Amino acid sequence: MAARVSTPHLIGEPQVEGEFLPGTLDERLVDRLSRFLEGAEPVLFAPGTTPDPFSDSPATRVRVGVMTDGTWVWQLAWADYVQLHRVAPPRAFLEHAASLGFTAPEVGVERALDIARAEGIPLPE
Repeated sequence: MAARVSTPHLIGEPQVEGEFLPGTLDERLVDRLSRFLEGAEPVLFAPGTTPDPFSDSPATRVRVGVMTDGTWVWQLAWADYVQLHRVAPPRAFLEHAASLGFTAPEVGVERALDIARAEGIPLPE
């Protein structure tokens, strides 16, 4: 079942939604891409979960958070979409992750805070 979700995007670009389909990611990339997506720097992490837009079951939920590798920003739920449903992200993002060997570089705290500001994420005073 196709679903509309926020797409990974370059830092500072507007966040947009796109329609994505399960089963579109090569099975050989699932584990590596999922680790990349969840192993990057959290910009915002929230406890709890939200309904999985790719599932009809209300019991299937995905994690909440915003992640970055210093160049791109994405919802933590993308790690779940990839792992649970083999949803392929946009080609440019997948190529970027592959160019890094599916290993997110370290992003310092100050850079993560700058990214949060650029993304319009409210920060505590």
